[in-house]
Amino acid sequence: MAVNRRQVLCTVVAASLLSSRSQSTAAQSTPVAMSAVTPGYAIARVRRLPTPDLAAAIVPDVLATFLPRTAALPGYAGYVFSAHVTDPTAAISLTLLADQAAAAAADQVAREYAAALDPRFVAETPVTDQGPLRIYQTTKRPATELSPFLNTCLFTMRHRRNAPGADAEAVITRNTNDLTPKLAAMPGFVLYAWLQTADGRTAINIWETPDQQAAGNEVVAAWVAANSAETTTGPPIVNDGAVIYADIPGFI
Repeated sequence: MAVNRRQVLCTVVAASLLSSRSQSTAAQSTPVAMSAVTPGYAIARVRRLPTPDLAAAIVPDVLATFLPRTAALPGYAGYVFSAHVTDPTAAISLTLLADQAAAAAADQVAREYAAALDPRFVAETPVTDQGPLRIYQTTKRPATELSPFLNTCLFTMRHRRNAPGADAEAVITRNTNDLTPKLAAMPGFVLYAWLQTADGRTAINIWETPDQQAAGNEVVAAWVAANSAETTTGPPIVNDGAVIYADIPGFI
């Protein structure tokens, strides 16, 4: 997967924004601090704005206005914001939370934030996946070896629907014991999460480079074909992004 010009520009602009925002919050002594809450629930969304320009223009306000309100909630455990790689009007967000109660509060913040925006920023939300995190694995490498805020890392959100009668618990056990350790041992691995949704499961992957992401995708595809293909129905719904900002426990 190649990162196009818009994603490169977006991440450069975001890096500059984050530098100034860090200085500003430090002066106020109220930074968005890394959460000590253990992630137990997640909300993953794809949001689409009317034009690419609007999608890029809203990034500073998301980070400066929306994120601090979400991060102040009890049960907040992390956040990732990515520019969509193939849709220049879209962004992908992942909110990590302690539990369903915290997720409900985060949903309310999102609704209030959207309602207060300039009407030009009216958005469609073609994908909203949320549910308990059944698998959550991060790299063991120190944050100093990773891109700050995971800026420019590659994000994949892959949703699969359960087939009728699928034994999801057996798949989770096999995944935890086999696939997750394989991915975690690969070069460039940053994060793997598996959230249980109302109709199936959504897997989140973060890798450092496109080549490492492609290698991880091959391992995932081979594992699914051999271990869980019969438990799903239809093709997966895949959304890829380039990380603009991540606030995840252990990554600064």
